[in-house]
Order: sequence, then structure tokens, then C-alpha cells
Amino acid sequence: MIKLKIGNNYLITTRKDNNFETYVSYMISMFQGDNKIAVGYFLDGVGNPNPQSEDLVKAINIEKPRELYILFLNPNYKSKVTRNLSVGNFISAIKEANPGIIIHTIVINNQTKRRQYKIGNHLYNALRADSKSILKHVDQLDEYKRMAMRYKAIPAEIKVINDNLKQLSKEKQVNTKTITLKDLEYLNMIDSIEPTMDKLYVTIKPLPINPSEKLGLCISLEDFKQNPYLAKAAEFIYKGCHFRMVGTKISINTQFRPEFIETLDHSWDRMFRMNNWSSIGYPHFGLGHLCGGEFNDVMVHTPEHGLEYYFLCLKQYLTTANMRDFAGKKVWWYPIYNDNGELVYSAPLDALRDLYVGRNPEIKDLSWWELKKWFEDRGIDYCEIPHKYISEVINTGYSGKEDNFLKYCQEFKKDLYNELMKGAE
Repeated sequence: MIKLKIGNNYLITTRKDNNFETYVSYMISMFQGDNKIAVGYFLDGVGNPNPQSEDLVKAINIEKPRELYILFLNPNYKSKVTRNLSVGNFISAIKEANPGIIIHTIVINNQTKRRQYKIGNHLYNALRADSKSILKHVDQLDEYKRMAMRYKAIPAEIKVINDNLKQLSKEKQVNTKTITLKDLEYLNMIDSIEPTMDKLYVTIKPLPINPSEKLGLCISLEDFKQNPYLAKAAEFIYKGCHFRMVGTKISINTQFRPEFIETLDHSWDRMFRMNNWSSIGYPHFGLGHLCGGEFNDVMVHTPEHGLEYYFLCLKQYLTTANMRDFAGKKVWWYPIYNDNGELVYSAPLDALRDLYVGRNPEIKDLSWWELKKWFEDRGIDYCEIPHKYISEVINTGYSGKEDNFLKYCQEFKKDLYNELMKGAE
């Protein structure tokens, strides 16, 4: 368990909590108070108690707060009798060890539909995707020792959240604060900004693309079994590598609508053009395409919250592949790089190599860049890859709790499974 500082308040939690994202997003966007302590409590669809209940009670006993807020979420909100019984038992256990404690309960089911919550969730996802944010590393840190030392050093992005929360509490107004490129350096996103009379031209660095969920939590086990290139891509991602988009140039008009102009490195344009919903570009934003989704709300409210808020949300939008939709699930075909910026895997190049290596054994040991050039020199394109291996032919509708990629490794790649399990300890 950790006591995570969020703004001026605290959340007792663990990354293993059901609905960790919901609790943190709510604390960011809607929780009121100063130096208050909250805890998230989850019930399943039939009202069964949170499996973390005992650990939560122990953590609360260590803190010994005079006042506690319980945020609880129940998928079956109508099961009030079962819900109240379970929450009541949880409260009784807390009061037994902490006589005199004042406990408040907050039902957050309906709160997640409000605009304030959605903005908080935007910020949460941005921080989860940023390597400098503690939220990016919560599930890698030792929950009982190292996190206790780290929570006090929450990155400066939390100040951005506090500033935006203050904006949300005010009546609608135009934010006239001037920002500079230096103000945005912490995002590690922008190389240059060139303002004109009616547009802002922005050069964006190469950025990692993060799946919205672990691949094994949304892709079917059968897909990993039938598609060796998907399984290889997942292996590199689970080992800590990442999909990446090359540097790009975009413009932003006076209504804060972004427009994709071009990639600054055209190495992967042919792959993007065949693979992406958005042609050349990001999963949901590319040449001649913008699937705004919740980013439409950001465009509308930027005059109120300012450009710093806009670029924070833009980075989250650009670097998140929604694995549940047609555009985002294609991300597994993107080139994969390690933390040193080295290309370590490309699913479409691997598939092409297997097609041609029988007649051309010399390509077996070529590096990825050499292999890419070999195909391009001969006019061989990705359209030759068998249909069953193309990027869109996977099922991302899985909604179970078990990780299908880990199940696949346990059955077919025992050494990799043991390696991943050891790294998760």
C-alpha cells in the first residue's frame, strides 16, 4: 500500500486496486479539501468486497487519520443491500482499530460521466504516459518500501493539475497567460513553435506510442497463438520497449484544431499509409484525418484553461493508442524501439522476411534497417503480407482479468514467462 499525494490531498491505494485509474482521476478532478485522506473501495457486479480490504485496513491503521473519505465504485450500482453490507463491514473494521474516526462515503459511479472527471482522466493518462511521472512507474516500484520514499517527490506535473483544478472551480473565462517553449520543456514533446497570424506551426519530437491497455488484457489468446508476429511484438513491449512515431510537423488553427502536415522522417511512410486509419501519422491523427474523440472537449475548453493544458492533453492524445477501436488496435505493426532509440522489431518487416527468405537466404541475418532497404530497393511492399497477419485482423474485445499474453508464454515460451514473472516481482 502507498499514500499517494494528489494535489493537496492523499489517496491510500495500490496499483493492484480495481479501478485505480478511476480513483486517481476522481481525486485529481473533483475531490475537495486540504490534507484529506481518501481510500478507494471496489465491489464487483454482485457486491462482493474488495479483495484488498484487509491491506487497506492495515494501511489506514498505520496512518491513524482522524477523518477518512471512502470512495466506492460498484458496477451494479442498484445492488444497494449487498453494497451497504460490504461497505458497512469495511467501515466497522476501520472503526474497531480507530475509535472516534470520522468516516465519509462518496459514491463515484455517476461522477465519472461529468466533464470535470473526464478532464482529470485526460491528465491522468498524460501522466501515466510520461516517463518522468510517478504514475508511469507505480506498478514497477516496490509497494511497501520504495514507494513510501518516492511519493513525496511527485513530479512538477501535479502543479499543472492544481492550476487546472483552480480554473475548473471558476466561471468560464478566457485564459490570457502567455507561455514559452521553455514552459513546455518538461513535456519532452516539442522541438520548435512558429507562430503566424492565423496558425501555430509545431515541430513535434519522435514520441513513444502507448497502448491504452496491456496487450494481453484486450487481445484474445487465440490471436497470440495464430499470429507469431503479434506475439513477437508483444514480447518486446512486455520487456519494456515501446512503439514509436517519428518526428512530425503539425499546425494548430485559431480554434485549436490540429492539422497534420508531414513526417520529418519518411522511413515508415509506406507502412503508415497502408496500416493506419489516419494514413501517414498517428493512430487517430494523420494526413487529412482527425478523429478527435475526447480531444474535441480539449479544443473547446482551451480558451478557459490555457495552452499549457492544451499541450499536456495533446501529448496524451497523440501518444495513446486506444486498443478497443479500429484505429488504435493497429499499433502493433508500428516499429518498436528500446530506450536507447534502437529499432528492435518490426512486425511487417518480419512477415515479409519469412515470405522471401526461402529464395533469398542472404536476408536472414540482415538488421531491420538493412532488411527494410532490401525490400524497398526491389519495390516489395507490405501489401504482399498474407491477410491473416495484417494489422487490423486481431480481436481486441477480450474483457477478462487474466493476461492472455502471459498465458500464451506460460504454454509456449516458458523461459520468457519466467523472465516476465521475475521482473514483475
